[in-house]
Amino acid sequence: MLNIMVHKFENYDVIIVGGGPAGSNAAISYKNLNPSLKIAIFDKAKFPRDKSCGDAIGPGVINALKRFGNADILENEPQVVSTTLFGPDNVGIQNYIPQVKNKADSVVYVIPRYELDNRILDKAKNLQVDVFENYSFMNFEIENDFVVVNFKTEEKQLSVKTKLLIGADGANSRVRKNMKLKSNTDKHKAIAIRAYIDSPNYLDIFKERTLMFEINVSAEKGYAWAFPSRDNMLNIGIGVPLNIFKKDNLDLDSLLNNFVGQLEKRGVIVENVRLKKSYLLPFASFRPKVSKPNRIALIGDASSMINPMSGEGIFYGMEAGYLLAQNTFDKINSENINQGISNYYREFNKRFNKHFLSCTLARLILQIPFMTKRLLNVASNDQDTIDFVVELLFDEAHLTLSEVSKLVIKFIIPQKILKIMAKN
Repeated sequence: MLNIMVHKFENYDVIIVGGGPAGSNAAISYKNLNPSLKIAIFDKAKFPRDKSCGDAIGPGVINALKRFGNADILENEPQVVSTTLFGPDNVGIQNYIPQVKNKADSVVYVIPRYELDNRILDKAKNLQVDVFENYSFMNFEIENDFVVVNFKTEEKQLSVKTKLLIGADGANSRVRKNMKLKSNTDKHKAIAIRAYIDSPNYLDIFKERTLMFEINVSAEKGYAWAFPSRDNMLNIGIGVPLNIFKKDNLDLDSLLNNFVGQLEKRGVIVENVRLKKSYLLPFASFRPKVSKPNRIALIGDASSMINPMSGEGIFYGMEAGYLLAQNTFDKINSENINQGISNYYREFNKRFNKHFLSCTLARLILQIPFMTKRLLNVASNDQDTIDFVVELLFDEAHLTLSEVSKLVIKFIIPQKILKIMAKN
């Protein structure tokens, strides 16, 4: 029987469980706001490591990287400048990414998470953040003004004290579970599968680097994507709401094969399908409510910060890490630390709740094939509509009463009249 040795580490001001973009950016934010803070990141994996994702990062992430001068992470990466949306009956529309509000950039990069996450983590290491890899979180205990956090490796267990514990440990967060918070039900989750392919003619087919989305085609009530990375490599995938996946007894490999078939019908050459990997996405349509923080906070996927329309979560996780640091960096040694955490949740919700609600409504509407087709027909003749859809995908846009009224009118107006109005 293996003898597990229990070790005690030095105390930390902040311990972050999870070294992905949310956790790493939180560490970077604390260090930039107060370099004297002792910060540690613990992750169960050894970096670099793969992470299932569409790999696309938009204006929000770029803005977050620029905040602390880390945009060099993107150097020499090819830019994606447009989106292409396909719906039922092969209705499609291509559009340049509009200038989003409060962001300097209107481009997207597609960088494998194997590389992106490691680059951001390296930025944290350069700021003297202690990083412990291959350490699995076990549990925590509250001890006076500290949180005692327990980790394990294959050889040993460790107990570490911290004044603030941050759970950035993903969709299946153990920190969240240890807080006894409810996980998302199936209707507030999606299941997806991602793969990489090579395509020598994708850029020729679409004339440029474009993010291709497909709604209600390869999977009813689901969406698929093809995102061009560097050279001929593409990240492809398909996802559906988990409750529908279970109800219809769907198979992820079959869904992915359906999408590959759709790509080939559009003339895209698909070669070397590899690294297929499934994952869950807890949508922000349900997020855990923390009434009494007690020196513990959640960010990123651990707090269900995933766009219910696009499945994107990197931007929200990185912003959450920054907002948490901004509200607590000067309260680590204060009795007001829990108030700072509560302020963080309040500020994040105020900024993003309307956006998440709008994306949830958009997802439910787009699950209806007729509505998907109609929306794309309207958008093909109305620039404001397609710009708004893209901003829902990549920025913080949300529906207003005025915009809803305009959309309803556009949906009612016959297609021929919309075309005439567009020409004028």
